[in-house]
Amino acid sequence: MEYIAYAIICVFLSLNMSAQAQSSSDADLARASLYHLQKDFGNAIQCFETAFKVKSPDALNAYKAAAVYSLDSNAKMSAYYLQKAIQAGWAEASWLVADPYFEYFKQADPITWNQLITQAKEKELVYEKKLTQPTLRTKINLMVLSDQQLRYKKIQTKDKEELQDIDLAIAEADKKNLAEAKNILATYGWPKLSEIGKDGQNNLWLIVQHADHDILFQQQVLKKMKRLLKSKEVNLENYAFLTDRVLCNLNYLQEYGTQVNWTINGMANSFRPIRNEWDIDQRRKKLGMTGLDIYSLAYGFTYEKPKKVTCTRTQQEVIKKVKLLIDTASEAFYRGDFQLTYDSYNSASVFSEGMSDRENFKAAVIFATIAARDRDPKYRDISFDFLNLLYLRGKLKESSLRRTYQFETLHDDPRWIKLFYPGT
Repeated sequence: MEYIAYAIICVFLSLNMSAQAQSSSDADLARASLYHLQKDFGNAIQCFETAFKVKSPDALNAYKAAAVYSLDSNAKMSAYYLQKAIQAGWAEASWLVADPYFEYFKQADPITWNQLITQAKEKELVYEKKLTQPTLRTKINLMVLSDQQLRYKKIQTKDKEELQDIDLAIAEADKKNLAEAKNILATYGWPKLSEIGKDGQNNLWLIVQHADHDILFQQQVLKKMKRLLKSKEVNLENYAFLTDRVLCNLNYLQEYGTQVNWTINGMANSFRPIRNEWDIDQRRKKLGMTGLDIYSLAYGFTYEKPKKVTCTRTQQEVIKKVKLLIDTASEAFYRGDFQLTYDSYNSASVFSEGMSDRENFKAAVIFATIAARDRDPKYRDISFDFLNLLYLRGKLKESSLRRTYQFETLHDDPRWIKLFYPGT
């Protein structure tokens, strides 16, 4: 019995040490991504190498390491990891050919480079045979490749006139890609992994993720992705990201902690508000995602999960702050202090889920009333902001709009028509 107990303890300790090592490896990979973004290639390489001692790299991380080595002017190690990436399943040959991160490698060792390109193309041909919509995959990948090339070009130039031209080109590309993405979704729904592969799905998701000006479309995509959750035909991490993106765009609390508060240079200082934050890692684990303490390192800050009592207290404090701001706004409105009304409601609206749908509607009514008396356009604008939020949430009833006489002052505004006919 003592031997069995000892064996069980040894197995437990072994598993625990293995889990700790994996966690450490994930942390190093997260740090490597941040260093890469900050162009600190030396530290990025060190983090990659430390992580790979614990676990051999998958195709994506091997590709990232190869790119960093090329950026660090080391063609030999770049070739080493690019070979590993291809062997592990990297099959985006067109992306590799055009990837500007490998410019040094191409020039320093063109023979090895061409050999690896040939291998990548052969791997891609084999990979495409497993897909049911390979042509669609290629189309999507080339759309995003063109987009990323423009964005890389923008980073490299300091000429103001050239920057303006690039910005115009990016805007035009985004518009074209979004229109094409809508056509794809209308034709195929959300394309399955077995149809366009993981890379095809990732690239299509990237277009959708950046369409923050079209939240209705993001919501439609999310519904189509949700239908595939049980089929294992959708990238679960992409689903989590888009879920949180939509929730934050609607001023709701996020579910998976993928959205951060940005600072500078690809860094952040915290996560945007999270629902039931004490239980966040369980939700992430179900989708195969690392804990927030690891994920935060990719953005340059450390994170410690709060306890339930802390989260509850924080939410109660938010409720109190918002109530005080709304009360202040109401009193200011009746006194005719419209600026204070505006400032107070504007501050209240910043808190995720701080204001109820009814409070948002009341704010819209108040500012429509003010807009009829004061010609400052900001009062009309903020009234529409509250109405548009409710519309996007699906909480705005046409009957309520039409019978609220205070909104008559908004009837001549094109934004009023769009509340009823969003396509106009």
